[in-house]
Amino acid sequence: MILKIILLTAYFFVPILIFYNFYYKRRKLPPGPTPWPLLGNMLTMLKNPPGDTLHLKWLKKYGSIYTIWFSEVPVVCVSDYSTIIETFQKDGDTYAGRFTFEEFDKIFKGGNTGVVMTEGELWKDQRRFALHVLRDFGLGKNLMQERITTEIETLCEKVNGDIEKGIEEHNIAGLIDIGVGSIINGLLFGYRFHDEKEQEFYELKRHVANFLSVSAHPMSLLIQYKPHIFKGLPFFKHYYQQMMDMSNELMKYFEDRIRDHKQDFNEDEQVTDYVGAFLKEKAKKDRLGEQHYYTINQLKGMCFDLWVAGQETTSTTTSWGVAHMIHNPKVQERLHEELDRVIGSSRLITVADRPNLPYTCAVINETQRIANLVPNNVMHKTTRDVTIDRYFFPKGTIITPQVSAVLCDDKNFKDAAKFDPTRFLDEKGQLKRCDELIPFSVGKR
Repeated sequence: MILKIILLTAYFFVPILIFYNFYYKRRKLPPGPTPWPLLGNMLTMLKNPPGDTLHLKWLKKYGSIYTIWFSEVPVVCVSDYSTIIETFQKDGDTYAGRFTFEEFDKIFKGGNTGVVMTEGELWKDQRRFALHVLRDFGLGKNLMQERITTEIETLCEKVNGDIEKGIEEHNIAGLIDIGVGSIINGLLFGYRFHDEKEQEFYELKRHVANFLSVSAHPMSLLIQYKPHIFKGLPFFKHYYQQMMDMSNELMKYFEDRIRDHKQDFNEDEQVTDYVGAFLKEKAKKDRLGEQHYYTINQLKGMCFDLWVAGQETTSTTTSWGVAHMIHNPKVQERLHEELDRVIGSSRLITVADRPNLPYTCAVINETQRIANLVPNNVMHKTTRDVTIDRYFFPKGTIITPQVSAVLCDDKNFKDAAKFDPTRFLDEKGQLKRCDELIPFSVGKR
């Protein structure tokens, strides 16, 4: 009897499920790969990491606008350069919203905090404040150049010291990591990661790298979508626990640094880092009785966003640049020749040298292009109803500019898989403009 009920139920509901999954829920969206119920296109993405080749395949099969599914969440991908410019750049306000996994944010950060995944007045206020403070502390000025120069000198001293000791193998990526981390940490907390602080950096770096690796896994995205459902399932429980352990370690680090600042904080003294400036602004608004966003939880979110976004992207790109020099000795020789000719050996390079270093700039451009740090770009959300080509998207549609497809498409960059800095030089050997080079995406955010 029970078996008959099960079979009868399946007889009626399976066709309905098939109709809903393969047609009804997709009927008003651009075409795209067929999603599985609940899993969406996660299995396909899991089998084809990191995802950039998949987006190129989908671009050629479905056109410049297509839909992929993260579980039951449809994401519209815009993967053609001209369409990205017409939408995200020329109409930036319409695509300035952010899609977040609210349930997961509550577990991970105590709510939607920081600046990367927030929107509305919170995002505007915190972005404005962060830019103001970071500029005061040298961003875009000679002071930042001095910070970078200091770390370069430290790196060179370390390598030269090892050579003098007869050490033949060098962890260049590790030295780059700690140099970039010291710059970011100096801006945030006021100190560098050297000598007795070196181990602190490597612990933090390990937690960040592990968290980013696990959280970007397609199965982890399912957990972020519905943590209360997936966290207890056998296959997902391991990923959930890993994410929680690593996020707790990261947030504890930021909590400890903020606590140290609060203990020594004096509103009347001049601040020298971002956390100090944030605490000073918080104290000012509290004193005036104003409503504001300057909470300790928001500060932890800002520290996480600024540290991870600043450190990981810069150090990874730089390390990729070194790797490409090793694998392309002729490129390395030409780069070395230009630097010797223009800079010499008596001083360090500065921003002022940039106009005289076209090949060096071309190498940097090509490194940023081929490193392709974001194979699956951050998900935006439309702030109003909008039509792109023949497709209508209501307010709240999740949409993303798939920058990886632009950077890896042979249509935009001939032999895109090849590391070739000369693609950014004109016939006179001077640096030429290339609009399709958008490693940092486009638009308001």
